[in-house]
Amino acid sequence: MDRRTFMMSGAWLSSAAAGAAWPSLANADARPNTLAIVDTTLTHGPAFAEYANRLKLPLFDAGDDIGALWYTTLVPLLDRTSLRTQPSLIGLTRASDYFVLKQLATGAGYRCEAHGGKNKASTSQFSHVAFVFTVRPQR
Repeated sequence: MDRRTFMMSGAWLSSAAAGAAWPSLANADARPNTLAIVDTTLTHGPAFAEYANRLKLPLFDAGDDIGALWYTTLVPLLDRTSLRTQPSLIGLTRASDYFVLKQLATGAGYRCEAHGGKNKASTSQFSHVAFVFTVRPQR
């Protein structure tokens, strides 16, 4: 199956999870320096990891501490690039990890696009969030 068919069929994420973020995720392979973050314990995590592997994107598992991933792994990668070549970040994480990651990423100059998937046990909580962080354009 080619990438476009894979994305259009929603094989890696339900359409509810992809929501507003999926157009940016579909174009991730067109962006230089895109990094992927995934929580493989989520239902759609392994499929998202496979999608990132097909695009040959550097893939990072969110693990138990998203803050540690940010400071020990991602910040050194971001510091080595200029604002022109700053990597985009795409991913699928738990809502709580997304909240922390969004605070860290917006503080580093990223703008966020995200959509959460509803938790079946509760209609008011998001169980996971598909997201795209891109660098804000310089004025």
